[in-house]
Amino acid sequence: MNVRNLIKFLFPEYQIIETIREHGFIIRGKYSDDYSMYKSEKNSYSSVHKAGEKTINYSGMPKDEKIYSRYAPADDSSYKYRRESVINRDRMDEIFNRVKYAIAREIIGQRNFIENLVLAFKRPFVTGHNGLNPKNTIFVIGGRNSGRHTIIETAVKALYSEKILKNSNISRVDLSLYPTQSKGGLFLSDLYKGLYSDSDIVVFDSFEKCHDSFIEILKGFVVNGRYRLNARYALQNGYLVEATNILMKNSIDEISSNGKYFVFITDKNESKIADVFGERFMANVGDILNMDPYTSDEIREIADKFLREVKNMCSSNLSVAIRYDNSLVEHCAGKYSLKEGLEGVRDYIHEIIYKPLSEYKLKDNVPQYAKAYLFESNGKVMAEMQCGKDEELVDLSSLIPERHADRVEEIKKELESVIGLKKVKEYVLNLEGNLKIQKIRQSRGYKTSPISMNMIFIGNPGTGKTTIARIIAKYLKAIGVLSTGQLREVTRFDLVGQYVGHTAKLTNEVIQSALGGVLFIDEAYSLCRDKHDSFGLEAIDALVKGIEDNRDNLVVILAGYRDEMEEFLKSNPGLKSRFPNVIEFEDYTPEEMYEIALVIAKSKGYRISEECREPLIRLFERSQIKGRNDSGNGRLVRNVIESAILSQSKRLMKDFDSQMDLLIYEDFNFESLEKFDLEKSLEDIIGLEQVKDFVRTQYKLLIAQEKRRKAGINVDTTQSLNMIFTGNPGTGKTTIARVMASMFKDMGLLKRGHLVETDRGGLVAEYAGQTAKKTEEVFKSALGGVLFIDEAYALSGDGNSFGKEAIDTLVKLIEDYRGEIAVILAGYKKEMRDFLKANSGLESRFPIRIDFPDYSIEELYQIALKMIDSRGFKIREDARKVLYENIEVLHKTATAHSGNARMVRNLIENILRNQSARIASSDVDVEELNMILPCDISTGDGRTVDFNLDKALDSIIGLEEVKTFIRGLYARLRLQNERKKLGLPVDDSLTLHMIFKGNPGTGKTMVARIVADVLYNIGVIRTNKLIETDRAGLVAGYVGQTAIKTTEKVMEAMNGVLFIDEAYSLSQGGQNDYGKEAIDTLVKLMDDYRDRLVVILAGYSRDMEDFLRTNPGLKSRFPNIIEFRDYNIDELMEIAEKLYSEKGYILKDDARDKLRKILMEVSREENFGNGRYVRNLFERSINNQALRLSSDMDLTREELITIEGEDIERV
Repeated sequence: MNVRNLIKFLFPEYQIIETIREHGFIIRGKYSDDYSMYKSEKNSYSSVHKAGEKTINYSGMPKDEKIYSRYAPADDSSYKYRRESVINRDRMDEIFNRVKYAIAREIIGQRNFIENLVLAFKRPFVTGHNGLNPKNTIFVIGGRNSGRHTIIETAVKALYSEKILKNSNISRVDLSLYPTQSKGGLFLSDLYKGLYSDSDIVVFDSFEKCHDSFIEILKGFVVNGRYRLNARYALQNGYLVEATNILMKNSIDEISSNGKYFVFITDKNESKIADVFGERFMANVGDILNMDPYTSDEIREIADKFLREVKNMCSSNLSVAIRYDNSLVEHCAGKYSLKEGLEGVRDYIHEIIYKPLSEYKLKDNVPQYAKAYLFESNGKVMAEMQCGKDEELVDLSSLIPERHADRVEEIKKELESVIGLKKVKEYVLNLEGNLKIQKIRQSRGYKTSPISMNMIFIGNPGTGKTTIARIIAKYLKAIGVLSTGQLREVTRFDLVGQYVGHTAKLTNEVIQSALGGVLFIDEAYSLCRDKHDSFGLEAIDALVKGIEDNRDNLVVILAGYRDEMEEFLKSNPGLKSRFPNVIEFEDYTPEEMYEIALVIAKSKGYRISEECREPLIRLFERSQIKGRNDSGNGRLVRNVIESAILSQSKRLMKDFDSQMDLLIYEDFNFESLEKFDLEKSLEDIIGLEQVKDFVRTQYKLLIAQEKRRKAGINVDTTQSLNMIFTGNPGTGKTTIARVMASMFKDMGLLKRGHLVETDRGGLVAEYAGQTAKKTEEVFKSALGGVLFIDEAYALSGDGNSFGKEAIDTLVKLIEDYRGEIAVILAGYKKEMRDFLKANSGLESRFPIRIDFPDYSIEELYQIALKMIDSRGFKIREDARKVLYENIEVLHKTATAHSGNARMVRNLIENILRNQSARIASSDVDVEELNMILPCDISTGDGRTVDFNLDKALDSIIGLEEVKTFIRGLYARLRLQNERKKLGLPVDDSLTLHMIFKGNPGTGKTMVARIVADVLYNIGVIRTNKLIETDRAGLVAGYVGQTAIKTTEKVMEAMNGVLFIDEAYSLSQGGQNDYGKEAIDTLVKLMDDYRDRLVVILAGYSRDMEDFLRTNPGLKSRFPNIIEFRDYNIDELMEIAEKLYSEKGYILKDDARDKLRKILMEVSREENFGNGRYVRNLFERSINNQALRLSSDMDLTREELITIEGEDIERV
């Protein structure tokens, strides 16, 4: 005996375990090897169905779990089924004919259908059955309430009576109960009970509402006959539970179809069935049966049958004998519709006859026996009642009890109790009226128009959308539109999956779980973030299909913000048409929010002290800003109350004698109401006295307005708060805007008082259609405060259509949200004036204009001292003088772009860097660590202390007439300065603009540079910068661009000299040339900035004379015309000698002779370049020398600096 057999002998339990491992607890029949086991992990469930979930009761459990022979013997003269049913083949046709006639006797119409149904039940007796798969799989297709179940029940009774079935029970599995994968445990339990009940037929309803994974299990039963579980299970208390004890009796690991008939009842067509179940399943379906449409005669016959049923009920239950005429039959038959089906007719007859007669018998003193003759008159059912000798004509509709009246009224009261939302309430209450009208139309034979109940709720958070949705769900159930009235709340998270294909399943599961009620999708716009959100689009597609498939039993409500929802509806063409009802939820008013606060406090067992009324309303008023979606509404109220309750709890810990249910002022976090002190806000601002006076005037206007309001005097003093701030950068515009924001808030004109700063870049996008959205986002972020747009003129300065789009959007938004925001446009005075002229919609909306002048030297000095003090530094007394002098120089040399206070800030930052560098590199006392000394303040003056004009002119070769003019100009300007010092009158009208005429290379640019130095050092201009340009630097290629380009160049040269070479070319482009625009712009700017700019025009003599004649204003503005004659040969040689000498070269005699000879020849040519040609010749000779010496690297110094004759070459 081996060890294993020994263990078996000693421990018999081991034999049991081995047997279980081999055969399981239930001994299965032997299957052929070609049988394919159906098993899939995704369709395996180990979860246990939770107690309390709805299921279906089935009678009995299987008595015989044996699996029978797979095939019927071919030579057997009878078909044996479950041992009890034996049908002789010769009698088979006779038996099933009797079944057919039995069904036909009970069912009106449907002759073809009944015949095919009987054949479907007969099929396995003819073709044979293996005992494993369903006996036959049958699909019955027909409309809802068309009698599908009634015919199946009648057929089963007939089959049972002929001993074809062993009993008349039917197991029914409603697949709509399993819409989600989480229902797996319940599904398997119910399916198991159906398959192992004593019935021979399992009817499956609503397969289209079942989760896909359970459809896969059903497919497995039809194809393979059984389903393998992923663990061993036992049936306990009606549910399959996983077996935890290996020796648990009656546990199973698979479920069989048990050879039952599978009957699927549906209203879907064959194509839809095939789409759901697939080809392999359809190949195993025995019969697909379509019910016949009912004829008018059949419907009348059915209506008469229902009337006879009611007649019998009235006789037996009410002791009322009724008769009726054909008009009543016709009337009742007219109530048939494909939607309601036969049940609709039956229900109508029950409601319009039996219930009214019951009420009549109940309320009136009717003798035990009464008679009633029923007929139709003008669409109403009338009854001639005979009670003894008394007769009475009764309209039965007047006796119909208002079954739902109390419930409807209760819901209406609940709706009315909701605070605010007047328009929303009106819409909801109108629903019942619309439905009643449709029913009246139907009763009178008119065509009815189905009303779509799907809605879109638009509004901010906390406006009661979910509350109203819940009431609508109950209301629609009460008035008979919905069957359950449940509310299913979901978001994107519940609908969108994590991988391809998962989203549609999730969405369908949610739709199925909401059937009979309302599906409420909050923040619906988040379903599809953009056109690339494939999962979101998949959810929307599934939602649209689900709405269409279940339009009679589902109402969908989408909720979100207006703009986002409008974009969302564009994501799918089918969305908008399916949501015709758009309901806007407005923000609550402060008074409504206070009422809500009282309700919330009461619901939590608290009261609110009356002293809190005004502060709370004021708090809510400041929080509710039109156009913002973060106000909170009801949610804000809830947070405020909950916070107050928490604060009260802390307070009561110190004072137990206080009322426990009372919320008082101290419990709320109210803002302290300090009176706005304008003067305190303005005293820290240096200068800007005119601006301050204007702000004071505005403040007084607001105070007066507040006094009138408190006195109960109503006058219209409303004014636009939008303003234009003009002035150069750094003049305090942003600072004043911040003061005004605080002032407007504290005076109650603005609710938040914050300042949002932006410019063109913050408003204009890079792509078409994006600017409006970007502008709106910035604008709405400033609601309740001040929107400050710096350099606003830039929105239209470049001619870009995107800038105009931003302006148009601003104009609309300013109008839409007037009173909720103050908009300030800031920029240079002239540019802002032009900007407003070009945009007429803006000018009228900005009535308040404030000009911010440049700071004086003294004001800039005070700003500098304040900056130093605010940073914790001190400045020594002797350094103050140096600081003042520095600021004085900066002020004189400042341009419109220098920045005023910004310029001072830059100076201070530079001083602090210098001070830190000094401290870091030397040892100083502690008290000196934050002290600023004179040496820390670098001088900003670029002037030469002793400017030597003669030295500057001596460096120029030739040009004696030019030098004489420059010396004369210098002398005149110096003399004028001396007269100023003595207080003598001076001629301030002196015009310094010049024209330099002459050929190229005659020193015009060099002399212009000296002129800039002269004018700067004499104090005429603030800098000695020389900006050189030509036509290309002034003229653009598009209309409107030249003026901008010319202006930019002039601004670059501001406080210096603008040198325009070949200026005559500005007028040589023809009649439509943009050069004329440049000339006109230049002339205007010269007048505008006559004290800050000197312009020098240069060019050929003849061309410049022609140029001056093109514009009458030019010649008078350029009185100083200087002729630059060509250089003679000696001057040209002197220029060359100087050039070689300065660069470290010497000319040999032969080189000098050759150079003179070339210059004599070339100077006679028409386009000779004078000094410019000399430079070109010099450059050529240097290149030639390098080539000559390149072959010998062992060179002496003399060889390196000597220019030979062969190096000189004509250019």
